[in-house]
Order: sequence, then structure tokens, then C-alpha cells
Amino acid sequence: MKKHLKTLLCLLLLSYAFSLAAQQDSAYTQEYLDRSTRFAWLTYGGDLNYLTGGNTQLLREGKLQPLDFGSTFMPRLTIGGVHFWGHADFYVSFPLSFLTLQNTPSGLQDLEVYQGVETGMRIYPLRLRPQTVRPFVGISFRRIRFAQEAQGSEYRNGVPGYGRFIHPLQFGLTYTSDHWHISASGYYNHQNRFRHFITPTQQAEVELNPLSFNLSFLRYVDSDRSMRHPRAVAYLNRTYELLKQNDALSSWFFGIGPSSALQMSYSPYLREYFPYFYDEYSASILPDLSFGRYFYGPDMNLNLTYRTYGDRYEGFGSEIRTRRHSVGVESVKFLFNYLGFVPYVGPAVTYEHLRASVNGTDYSANKLALGITFGWDIRVTQTGNGLLRTNLRYFPNLHLDIEGQPLMFDHLEFNFIQWVQFIGRKRVKG
Repeated sequence: MKKHLKTLLCLLLLSYAFSLAAQQDSAYTQEYLDRSTRFAWLTYGGDLNYLTGGNTQLLREGKLQPLDFGSTFMPRLTIGGVHFWGHADFYVSFPLSFLTLQNTPSGLQDLEVYQGVETGMRIYPLRLRPQTVRPFVGISFRRIRFAQEAQGSEYRNGVPGYGRFIHPLQFGLTYTSDHWHISASGYYNHQNRFRHFITPTQQAEVELNPLSFNLSFLRYVDSDRSMRHPRAVAYLNRTYELLKQNDALSSWFFGIGPSSALQMSYSPYLREYFPYFYDEYSASILPDLSFGRYFYGPDMNLNLTYRTYGDRYEGFGSEIRTRRHSVGVESVKFLFNYLGFVPYVGPAVTYEHLRASVNGTDYSANKLALGITFGWDIRVTQTGNGLLRTNLRYFPNLHLDIEGQPLMFDHLEFNFIQWVQFIGRKRVKG
């Protein structure tokens, strides 16, 4: 814990050093607003993921026999933002699992080949522009899950799955129209071989085909384009002075948005007592709520946060349910303002309630945790009523002790888009 504390303190001191050179957007020029409002724009829409199958093993007459399985079609919803004037696309895709199509081969009564929420980045060497085709390369981060259950299986709650966090490379082309980005891409996943428990003591060798493909249709919106007009520049400067005179540049705010919790460490408790759950990758979608105060002078936030998430491991007649409630205080310092891209970092102290139910036996603990919060705001000016925020949180070594072994809760929380609303600014502006 002392080592983590020293690391967090060094990061905080470093952020204050960077802030000495920070850009203060105390007055807005036509040139600044023209360039900064073109820095990023919002995208939303859908895509179709095509997974190309693979092979596994099936236990027949006491021997493992090879078994091929076919492709999976998975529609998804996507929201993101193009940054750096059309050179980088950051996005998150949410699978619509109830619409997924997967053929189950003979010999199995159930097969699951699933890829969870994906967070990715695409880099365009040639910037995106209307009526052009542009190549891209990128990387994505997502959870995969695999599970198979043989015909005639009599396990009360099925079989456990295998899960892991992968980061496939991607490549493709994007056509940009006046309102849409249409992209065709491929993924190469080198993390495609693993062993999966098909009985409490026996494992099958599984290999996923490394190539998969994607077709996406995303609408893009340049919501800040009106701010480039000369009259808008004059209005923003008047608004800035009005907020400054009324001491409203510092403001209370609240934030709300979906976040994901991604497993960072495997649990020694599962390895010791439930080895067939050890490779289950834990990932959850959770609400991210915050309320606090933005201080204009030092350019920093001090706020309360609340998050909660849970997960479930089940199979071979066993079931483990987990739940985390986290409430705390965090303070972040904005490092600099690069044409509306404003990164920040700071410490967080939280009160944690950790709970697990293992085959009906409950375990729980309350503890303080020290973590780090970092991310960035899209903040073209400091006169707006709201903005979009991306934040990440990490609490090293957060765990619940069960029978002398830790069950890990040290997830990386990644909130891709959070809406932040400033309270009272609209009333001052009239």
C-alpha cells in the first residue's frame, strides 16, 4: 500500500508541474474557436461483427475428439468520437447478445462464442474528409467468453465458461459521406488458443480462428460548428466576462454515464477452491455517478463518486455471486488545454463494501481503498453548461479475503462518455 501511495503522490505532483504551462482559455479568438471546434466530433450508430469459427474437443467414450464449430454473427451499438481533426477515432461498442446468431454443432447442446463490450482506437494517417476513402489501423480491447456443454449434460447449472481480455489488431477502410462513416475492417487476434474445463477435472483444447470481420455505419455530428461564426465568438467572450463577474466560472456539477469494470488480476481464491472458475473473466457494466465542485482558479475538481457492480460464476453445480458498492471522494487536476482536449489526473479515496456468496455462504468486508482517477474532458470553452468526460479509475489490490485467499475486485473502471452538467451557469447567463 505504501508503494502505491508514493506512486499516486508522484503523479499528483507531476500534474501540478504540468499545470504551470497550462493554457487558460480566458478569452476566445476566431482562430482558436475555428481550430478547437474542429478537433473532435461525436459518432453513433451500429455495426455487425462476424467471427469466423474455430475448433474444440468433445469427450466421447472417455476420449477427447476434435470438433469444429462455425461462424457467429453479432450486431452491436457503437458510440464514439473522432479526435485530432479526423486522424483518430475512439469508440466503444455494445453487443446486442439477444440478436446474436450462433450455430451449435452436433454433439453439443449449447455453445457460446461471445465477445463483450469493445473499446477501440483507429488511427487514420490521412484525415477523414467528406467524399473520401481513408485507410486505418488500430487496436481494440474486449472480453471474450467461450463455453460448451455436451448433449446429455446433467450439471444443475450448466458448465462454466472461459474468459479473457484480448487486444486484437485491426485494419480497414472508411468511406465518409456528408453525414456518415461507413467502415469495413478486419481483426487479427493472436490470443486465440486456450484450455477450457468441460468437466470439473478435464479440459479441452480450443482454438478460435484468428481473423474476424466488421462492417459499421456511424452517423457523425459536428455539434460545435455554430461556435465558429464571428457573432458566436463575440457572444462567448461576453458570456465569459459575465460568468467571471458573477463568480460562476467555478461551479457545482453532477455527472452521469455508463462505465465498464474490467478484471485486472486473477483470484487466488478461485485457483485454490474452484479452478474451473479461475479463467472466467469478470467484466460488468455499471452506473457512474458523481457530484462536486469545479474550481476555476486552480483548474481542478473535488467531487463525490458512487459506483456499484456485480458478477456471477456458475457451473458444475457451484455458484459464486459478487457485489461491490463504492462511495468516495476524488480530486483531479487538469493538466493542460490542447484546443479543447483537457486531460486530468488525481487520487481517489473510497469506502468499499465488498460481498460474495459462495454456494449460499455469505462473506463481506468494509474497507477504505486508495486509487487513481485519470481521463480527459472535451472542453472547448469554460462557459458551457455541460461537457463530455472520459474517466478511468483503478484501485490496486482491492480484494475480499475468503478462507485465507483473496477474491480480487481490482477492476479497471472505464467510463467512455459521461455527461457533466454545471449547475447555475445557465441562470447567470440569462
